[in-house]
Amino acid sequence: MNREQAQSERDRMADEHPQATWLIAEQDPGDWAVVKVGLTPPDAADGSATEERAKPDYAEDPRNVTEVNRGGNWVGS
Repeated sequence: MNREQAQSERDRMADEHPQATWLIAEQDPGDWAVVKVGLTPPDAADGSATEERAKPDYAEDPRNVTEVNRGGNWVGS
């Protein structure tokens, strides 16, 4: 079946079985098929909910002032 036929078949299957998700996939070049995916369609378009997390308190730098100013232990004295 070509892409247009697969699309119309997908639309028909989606109308007959709204509890499933139907997609079209190209099996071979020019040969399309309708496939049922194991996903249920959402009840409503809510989008994706995200929540803001509290920012962690950052620890103080454990190095002393001399080490911080000179760049750490790997820099020659």
